[in-house]
Amino acid sequence: ELLILLKLVDNGLIDYRILYGSWAGAFGNFQFMPSTINNYAIDFNNDNFIDLKNTNDSYASAGNYLNKMGWKKNANCFTKIKLKPEIPKKYLNVSAKKLNNKKKLKFFKKYINNSSKLNTINENLTVAIITPDKDIVENADPLNPAYVVYDNYEIILKWNRSLRFALAVCTLKSKIENEL
Repeated sequence: ELLILLKLVDNGLIDYRILYGSWAGAFGNFQFMPSTINNYAIDFNNDNFIDLKNTNDSYASAGNYLNKMGWKKNANCFTKIKLKPEIPKKYLNVSAKKLNNKKKLKFFKKYINNSSKLNTINENLTVAIITPDKDIVENADPLNPAYVVYDNYEIILKWNRSLRFALAVCTLKSKIENEL
């Protein structure tokens, strides 16, 4: 990452005087690592300089990143669900490292109390179920909250491996219709 950053500075794409960020080396409004800057950042305002603290460059770069990672423009990220107690625990994902035991949506419907919420979703989509509170909230209900998550949700997890981060970004996406 350091070598990539030095190359970006040498090539005049990044101004070293504004390089400050997180302890891990991420930079800008969306905390891009140097390799992410190299691969996805855009000089949106055409000033021959990538400034990820400038909203024009940073938002365009974030959009480009999501697009290149496979974001589906009009697809859902998640649906909040109510699980039945008999769902096998192996189908509940509590970690963002890797979503396990993905199945077709139609398989999971038998374990969901409010499965009618999913009637507009293609039941042949491969999905996962997350229960994000179990490992981070003391005495959390192991079945609530619960969400069926789709491909766009996993795209966000490639950016930041946090179930809660991905829920927040996807919630924001639903408030900004057709912007990505």
